[in-house]
Amino acid sequence: MKKKHIIVGVVLLIGAIALGSSLAWWTWSTSSNEQTNVVVTVGGITIDYEDGENITNNNLIPTSTKEKGISKNITISSTGQVYLDLNMAVVTLDDGLKDASFKYEIYNGSNLVTGGNFANSNVGDNIALLSGVEVTSSPTTYTLYIWIDGNMSNPNTMYNQNFEFRLNAEATDEKPVIPATDTITNIYTTADKTEVVNNDVTYNYATKVGMMEDIGGNIRYYGADPNNYVSFNDELWRIIGVFKEIDDGTGTKETRIKIARSESIGNYAWDSNNVNEWPTATLNTYLNGTYLPTLTTDAQNMIGDVLWNLGGSSEYEGLYANDYYTFERGTTVYSGRSTTWTGKIALMYPSDYMYAGDLSKCSLDGYNWNDDQINCRDTSWLRNTSAMQWTITPNASNSDYVFIVYNAGYVDRNNVVNTRASRPVLFLKSNVQITGGDGSQNNPFTLSVE
Repeated sequence: MKKKHIIVGVVLLIGAIALGSSLAWWTWSTSSNEQTNVVVTVGGITIDYEDGENITNNNLIPTSTKEKGISKNITISSTGQVYLDLNMAVVTLDDGLKDASFKYEIYNGSNLVTGGNFANSNVGDNIALLSGVEVTSSPTTYTLYIWIDGNMSNPNTMYNQNFEFRLNAEATDEKPVIPATDTITNIYTTADKTEVVNNDVTYNYATKVGMMEDIGGNIRYYGADPNNYVSFNDELWRIIGVFKEIDDGTGTKETRIKIARSESIGNYAWDSNNVNEWPTATLNTYLNGTYLPTLTTDAQNMIGDVLWNLGGSSEYEGLYANDYYTFERGTTVYSGRSTTWTGKIALMYPSDYMYAGDLSKCSLDGYNWNDDQINCRDTSWLRNTSAMQWTITPNASNSDYVFIVYNAGYVDRNNVVNTRASRPVLFLKSNVQITGGDGSQNNPFTLSVE
């Protein structure tokens, strides 16, 4: 691949000055003012920073809109067809600035390309602003905004802090490969967010696209019927979400997409030997020994091994989505049971089912979801109205019980020898791409492997 660095520059430094009020006040400055146009041989690309590369003599205070903060127009053109990446490299970021109210967004006209905040950023991070955008001879202007959102809490820790970053750009004449994880993530990051509080946990919800971010920073689809349909194995599956730090069993961790079959493959016993140990469960043997080879070759090539967490709980009442998520990744199990298993196909977690519901409407714990049918059980696309569905998660106080999602919509336990609906769940390999579709049932996302 022909890829060349076309600009490393635009150093932006912020020094905060506390004025004795409840608002943080910032002064922006840089130490140099370099050339505004940089031309390279790849497609003869030109990047023009309006009014020079630097941001100088500007004050930034918490504002009601991004337009009242700092903005910078960046116009890009090329004599040939090339593809551009533009990244924000974090050089200095004091801890006091790691707050959700300190935000960035980049727009193409009125269309949001991507955005986020610096709450979880660190020095050395490269934040993608533009990824593989096509550049032609027709100039395209992007606007970068960085501001403190005055509609949110602006803690005093933001006073007298320093922030510095560089804008780094790279271009190539080959069309880039965009992983499916990036495609789905971008749908979420470019959508407007609202804060939702459930069980004293604050979540970011992108209501227009039916997506949210869980306590682990994973992006999930939620609601009664979001546009998360995908064509896989020549049948309909659905995307549970984009998950970070997924271990393939060897210690290699990547961001991966997790999908579930749209329908159950039938009723099976979780384990016919009456033992809640997933590595030896008869359903595990069936899914990975009998069912897996029946998938198309293309489908099998898209599935990767995963280190599945098998943590359980002795409790089954009073548990919310965040509670399930936490203990699933723990080590509480019935005596002698495994806490992890490496393989390709498994089942959903209780947290998958609950995070698929609309937590902005449902305030009940999972055991009582059927008490509020409209706002709880009917808002989760993972519910099966006609059958109980197995999960992979064991009950830690019993040797023969695992968690199950009842067709009535609540989460409880069930004996493993019973035959219940079995819905395969798996993680796609990180090199899988989305090649078409919009995620609707009639036009599902289509997949291919690099």
